[in-house]
Order: sequence, then structure tokens, then C-alpha cells
Amino acid sequence: MSVTPPPVHVPRPYARPTANLVARVDVPTEDGASIAAFVYAPHGVRDVPGTPFGIDSAFPPVLMLHGNGEEHGIFGPVIDAVVATGRSVVAIDSRAQGESTRGEAPLTYELMAADAREVMSRLGVWDCHVLGFSDGAILGLLLARDWGEHVLSVTASGANLTPAGLPQEDTDFMAEAAAANAAWAAEGWEGEVDEEGNAVPSPAEAARIAELLQLMVDQPQIDAASLGGISCPVTVMAGEFDCILPEETERIAEAIGGAQTYIVPEAGHTIPKEAPEVMSKVLLETIGQNDARHPTHEVNAPSDVLVVPIDDSWADAVEDLYAHVCAEPGTSGWAQGLWPPEGLAAELLCAGKTLAALDPATAEVLGAVSVDFDDNMGDGWLAGHGRGQGGPDWEPRPTGEVACYHLLAVDPAARGRHVARALLAAAGQRARDLGASVVRINTSVANVEANNLYAGAGLTRHKPIWLPYEGLDLPGYTNLWELAL
Repeated sequence: MSVTPPPVHVPRPYARPTANLVARVDVPTEDGASIAAFVYAPHGVRDVPGTPFGIDSAFPPVLMLHGNGEEHGIFGPVIDAVVATGRSVVAIDSRAQGESTRGEAPLTYELMAADAREVMSRLGVWDCHVLGFSDGAILGLLLARDWGEHVLSVTASGANLTPAGLPQEDTDFMAEAAAANAAWAAEGWEGEVDEEGNAVPSPAEAARIAELLQLMVDQPQIDAASLGGISCPVTVMAGEFDCILPEETERIAEAIGGAQTYIVPEAGHTIPKEAPEVMSKVLLETIGQNDARHPTHEVNAPSDVLVVPIDDSWADAVEDLYAHVCAEPGTSGWAQGLWPPEGLAAELLCAGKTLAALDPATAEVLGAVSVDFDDNMGDGWLAGHGRGQGGPDWEPRPTGEVACYHLLAVDPAARGRHVARALLAAAGQRARDLGASVVRINTSVANVEANNLYAGAGLTRHKPIWLPYEGLDLPGYTNLWELAL
């Protein structure tokens, strides 16, 4: 007995972005998927050091996440509107959709949110605004919940926390369509058309569609209470005639303290197509509530911190400093016994390469940094799913011209005293005294405070490279920073 072809979905055409596409990056995942990311930037911006992948580290971009079965181009006019304000956009094709591949891991919204985090790590983005539509809105809420220190704002259009957030007839239809596509994947054939002459999906495409439909039948399963910790500005959008139940939209907004609700009059679910100008307006207003920027400034040492060279007689005090940093929860990712590696701090001390920031009144060590000529960051071939994407892209310079900072850290108890600024100023002078013309440093893409510090201190950011630190709970990519002296 022949199988009945599945229902054919013919999407309504939409305007794709016309903004300046400066980079397309394919990010590999541990389970074998490749996630396609597209960076749109203001006219004149190029993929060069200082704005790698077209992203200015002083001007956080917007991350855009599309709906089920779509691709990033659905945000076309919205992308154009954001770029017209001078801000870059990172638009992702979610796995198994658009130009991204499937991989082998079970398909979940949490997995796709992790994909988005990996993309941003690969691009060297440590904070961003998020716009999500439908499935992408679910991902946006998960990112704000689980990656909150990196998310500046969320505009979520057409989100639901469970399948019960949709009318029963909608979930019933999706379940029937998923079953029909699964049957066609198993027993169908190529080249079939429906009664209107529309091409029926191939068996392989039907299998993909079936899995994506089933995702919406079974997921998400998000506890509304788990969103209570979201602290960034959030706007929850829906259409007046959205397929998302009104009470579901209200439930999401009520779960997030201070969240705003915006209902688009006379619109259905597909607001990026139906009302892109309204979505752009609401997005930009939400961004404006937390438009964090990182201006460049001159690094001047504070007057209440003294930075001096130290020797191995200070070993215990420096080890205590690094132990305090390792013990403090935060974004540094350091862990006792893993980083700094055993003996490294003592080796730098004995070689006379270390500067310490002291409290002038007590001689307490508030922070430390070491300066030498070892700027080896690897060649991008360390083991892992970022392997083979290349090493540092900065200009080769003769030995002796390039100094490097190591183990820069500030005691958590000294935060607010601008110790890091004092260390950077003194380390820069030490590098000049050594005859260097530039200094370089690297830090994890997840270390928000350090990356903001370097951006504000006028360092130039180069492309991130694959440089995982075994055992540390950090993304495998590291940001490269350079300062001309």
C-alpha cells in the first residue's frame, strides 16, 4: 500500500537583508554539526583586526535567532534597521535549518541555545542583545536564563514555555504532520507533487521536517519560575492573533521581573514578515534600556595603588592572590591546580618578570602581572572541535619587539580600586623599558570583565583562536588583544 504524501508548507515570501554582509563563519560542534553564522555590519566595516568578523567590541551586536524550519533571512528588514543604527548583527541558522547541519546529538532547545553560545564564543563576542522569533524566542529566554551575564537585553516574539502554550488543535496538527512526514521519509519517493503542483519533500527532507515538527510537539519544557533570575531588560512580543495563547505570553512576562509586553495589533505569529517595522522599533527601544558600550580611555594608574617589581621572596603572597582568584565564582574560569599551572607563578617570579600591585599602607598584594617576550598562542591545531581554524592573525614581528602579559589577576577583595588599570599602566611601561613596540595578551571569550577592561584600555582585538585549557570550564576559544606602545 502506498503512503500518502505529507502536507506541503509553502512559506510566504519575505525580504532578505540587504545590509553589508562582512563575514560568514561555520562553527563546528562537538557532535559533528556545523552552525552557520552571518555577520552584518555598517557600511565600510570590514573583517579586519580591531573589528574581527565585523564586530566592534565597544559596540555589542544583536544576536538574531529564527523560528522552526526557517533561516536567518526572515529577519531581513529588521537586520537592515539595526545595521542602519551603526550596530552589527549576528544572525544564526539554527542546526538542521538553513545552511546549518544536523549533527548527532538529540535535538532540544537547550542544545540549540548552546550552539548560539558556541557561535558567539567563536566570534569573540562576550555580550550582546538578543532578538528571537518563535523557536528563536525560546532560545533567547534560555540564553538570558543560563548565559545571563552576557545578555544585555532580550526581545522575544512568539515564545512558549511548553507545548500547552499553543491551542490543542495546533499541536494536534503538528503531531499529525510530523507523523505524515516520518512515514514519507520511510516509504516515500523523490519527485512527487501535490494537487496544487507544489513539490512534496524528498524522503530525506521529510525526515528533517518530521524531527523539527516533533520538537514543537514535545518541547520546550521550561519552568516559568526558572526565568525569575533574568535581570536584563526583556520585551515579550506577540501578535494580536498569534497562535501563542494570550495567557502564555502573560505567563512569560509575569515570570520575569520588570519584563514588558508588546502586542502587535492585527498581526498573527510571523511578526518578522507581517510587521518588521514594528519589530525593529520594539527591538531598538529594548536595546536602549541597556545600551552598554565600552569607550576607549587612557589607562592611568590610580593614586592609592603602588605597582612594583617583586622577586621570589613574595612567592607565598602571590600564590595566595591566585588562590583567592581561583576560589571566587565568576568569569575568569581559573581553578586551583589547573590554572595557573603548578610552578608557573614561581618561575616568573624567579626570573624577575613579575609586578605586584600593593596597598601602600599595608603592603598587601592586591594584584599581579608578569611581562616577558613569550607570546606563543599556538597555531590553532590543538585537539577539539575548533581544531584547524587557524592561529593568531596579527602581524609577525621580530623577537624583542613583542612583549606579552601573563597571569594578570586582581584579588576579588580589591575590586573597585582600579587595580587592573594600575597593573596595565605599569606593565606597559615595563614593556617599553624592555624595548618592545607592542604588547599582547589573550583571555577567554567568557571572561567578561577582562575583555571589557582591554577594550576600554584601547587594546585592539584580533580574531579569536582555538586555545582550550584542559580541565577548565571555559569555551575553547580565546580572544587575542594587542596594544601598540
